[in-house]
Amino acid sequence: MARKIRFVDIYILYDDLDASIIEELLEECNIDCIVRDLDMVDTVDRAGMVGKRVAVEAGQEDNARQIIRDAIRSGLISNEGSFET
Repeated sequence: MARKIRFVDIYILYDDLDASIIEELLEECNIDCIVRDLDMVDTVDRAGMVGKRVAVEAGQEDNARQIIRDAIRSGLISNEGSFET
């Protein structure tokens, strides 16, 4: 029987390239993730840009946040996103 994976939202951003890089970094570290568009209500303040929400497998949140922080610190992605609490 297949195991059901529960995903937890951890990060919101508005840059498609950054979203792709984050997805690639997480997958390289064997962290299952989903990147999906935010609801239209969530994008009103961003001048019509479609935001992205990054979710990872429950239990991997801390590791994933650290990978994203390291990517920001090294300049690989911008610091325009925000972490979910």
